[in-house]
Amino acid sequence: MNEISKTIADLIRKHLNDELNDQEKQELDNWVQQSEEHRLFFEQLTHEETLAATISEYETSRKIIFEKIKKAIPLSGETEIKSAGIRRLNPGRLTAIAASILVIGGVLVWWSVDRKDNRIAETTARPVIQQDLQPASEGAILKLADGKEIILDETKDGAIAQEGNTQITKSEGLLSYNGTDPSAKVLYNTLSTPKGRIYKLSLPDGSRVWLNAASSIRFPTAFTGNERNVEISGEVYFEIRKDVEKPFLVKVDHQTTIEVLGTEFNVNAYQNEKILRTTLLTGAIRMQSQDQPGTSVVLKPGQQAQWKNIPAIQPFTVVQQVNIEKVMGWKNGYFSFDDLTLEELMREVERWYDVEVLYENGVPSKSFFGKVNRNLSLLDFMEGMKDWGVRLRLEGRKLIVTGVD
Repeated sequence: MNEISKTIADLIRKHLNDELNDQEKQELDNWVQQSEEHRLFFEQLTHEETLAATISEYETSRKIIFEKIKKAIPLSGETEIKSAGIRRLNPGRLTAIAASILVIGGVLVWWSVDRKDNRIAETTARPVIQQDLQPASEGAILKLADGKEIILDETKDGAIAQEGNTQITKSEGLLSYNGTDPSAKVLYNTLSTPKGRIYKLSLPDGSRVWLNAASSIRFPTAFTGNERNVEISGEVYFEIRKDVEKPFLVKVDHQTTIEVLGTEFNVNAYQNEKILRTTLLTGAIRMQSQDQPGTSVVLKPGQQAQWKNIPAIQPFTVVQQVNIEKVMGWKNGYFSFDDLTLEELMREVERWYDVEVLYENGVPSKSFFGKVNRNLSLLDFMEGMKDWGVRLRLEGRKLIVTGVD
């Protein structure tokens, strides 16, 4: 092992045992930030499940490595090591074992410096580790009127901000706005969900909003005047509190305005979808084209308005009696496959698991029927897709469609 590898190995060992001083922490941070390869490598060595997989798949005899670990660290009753692999380990014990492997077993990919282009290259081949990814969970980013951003994933429940006379609170995945002065100055906030996150919002009038992954809503901290206006992108489900004197208006990516009195409806307006859709569950809504004033359509429950993701001469097509279960699958916790193409399904998977979907041999032509639980981990979802004849491979955060049967 060269001197660079020895130094980094020692720093990682100390990191795992929480023994780094300030200078060593800075030295390790500098090395990790030198390249994406360094960052990924460091994450693999410090992530419990990935580290366990690395150890179990390492080409050196497992028996020899485990014998060295046993000699280095007395095992407690709660830590189990078997020659067939590594079971779930106590985190404290795992870091100690990992540190010993780094030093005793030498399980560290050796790195060499290419002085010619100052790149760090891996000099020994190692198995590709298929690390599982979890489904979407509650989380979002709230942008306040002054530009400050609050990451709700990291914020405790309770009052989190004050906008004018409106208090903003967070409670078990629901963001609420509570104000008492209708004449207060109107400030605008934006709630957005990245890929792999979903969230709920209670607007100042009590209306409820559900944001799917990779979606956003811009709204005032208090509804004043004769209208209630919000702007959205992505996929959003609304339950609007009825107020005949103050209609609720939803602007969809500056293309369409939805006028509501009191109703439940879903809007799917992702920019990577060719067709955008608004589906009405209860009540009544009017769809108005912003590109062509005067072009509108009124929906009844069970109907869906569709329009192309570009300006069109006749922007709205009304579909009668759509499959509501399919439309609401994302909110109700499952992927609805009914009459869904593989390409459409994979776009949902990209947003839900925060992955990039690639096609090894072009986009296969295949449709599905049925539904699958959205709470599955990605590896479990991939396993289930085998029943539909879809072959998938996961490499980091890239999900590759290798073919269909």
